[in-house]
Amino acid sequence: MTESDREDALDLLETGLREVPAYRWVLGEEAPAHAYRWYGEVLFAENLAGMYGVFDESGRLIALAAISEPGRANGIVDADLKERNRYYVRTLDGFVERFTEFRRANAEASVADESIGIIFGLVHPDHRRSGVLSRLVDAIVEKGRRQGLPVTAGTADPVMSAVYTRRWKSVVRAEYTLTDGPTVWVHRVDPPADAER
Repeated sequence: MTESDREDALDLLETGLREVPAYRWVLGEEAPAHAYRWYGEVLFAENLAGMYGVFDESGRLIALAAISEPGRANGIVDADLKERNRYYVRTLDGFVERFTEFRRANAEASVADESIGIIFGLVHPDHRRSGVLSRLVDAIVEKGRRQGLPVTAGTADPVMSAVYTRRWKSVVRAEYTLTDGPTVWVHRVDPPADAER
């Protein structure tokens, strides 16, 4: 993914983040669509270096995932986005408290000192149940295997939690429940013992 993919990524993030229970909780059930686009901009800016996209034969972005990796700093948020951050922090009722709780819960539920973390994975509705997300996660798990690092992912979707366990042999290593919100299961896929580092 590159900066030139921004608008397509934001379109997918705007719609996809609304379907992710933890992000819906952070932004608030009544958050408008433009708030999801803003949060998508933050995720895009901070994680562009770790973004993976899948494009269909016409060049349309149909799936998107972002990862964190040891030693990689977050991307830079420009002045314009910082100003919009201030706007949304002030106008989304309860956002600061929910965001703070979400960050704290994620940190406390950490299941590896050094890992490749899947921040999110989204698929356009027209391309779901086609194996696109599985191929994205397969590539991330393989990256972890090659680097000898575990891969971690959190999900508040019980169906996706079962998929992680079944397909990638992940183990739920932690879980937390957000105040009046969803329960998040934190999975870990360990590399083979003989993986090269």
